[in-house]
Amino acid sequence: MPGVAHDSSPRNAARWGRALRRAGQILLGLVGLVFLTVGGGLLVSLSWDRATGVVQDCTTRVERTGTGTTGTSTRTVQVCTVRWQAAGGPRTGSVEISGSDRLPAESVELRVSGGQAVVATPAWVGVATAAGGLAMVGTSAVLLVRRRRPREGGRARP
Repeated sequence: MPGVAHDSSPRNAARWGRALRRAGQILLGLVGLVFLTVGGGLLVSLSWDRATGVVQDCTTRVERTGTGTTGTSTRTVQVCTVRWQAAGGPRTGSVEISGSDRLPAESVELRVSGGQAVVATPAWVGVATAAGGLAMVGTSAVLLVRRRRPREGGRARP
């Protein structure tokens, strides 16, 4: 009908474009926070005591990590019962190990704190993960708070 506004008008399209851009910026910040948190956790675990654990038994599972144009990606994870020696005596706990190649009686390098244990990772992994997260959070913050500045000719940037 003539005279009726449609949702496909240039003004509505620009509004949707800005909303999608803003949502992408927020999503970038949230993903960055996840990376920053994981990297921080890896860095904190570097201060834990070192120990060598012995694998007792493992349960293997395959996790779907997402879908893409080529299909579903998967990763194999083992949750192993591991025994290690700590200052307070022998300890036993569950440790998540990537891959599926751990066998009973095999040794694994750990970082331990009390009854908690994680597989030892190189320092650069924690630094790189935290730095990537910080870069994403920083980029998101800059994009979210930047203001529209007038360009030549008096028109503002979208």
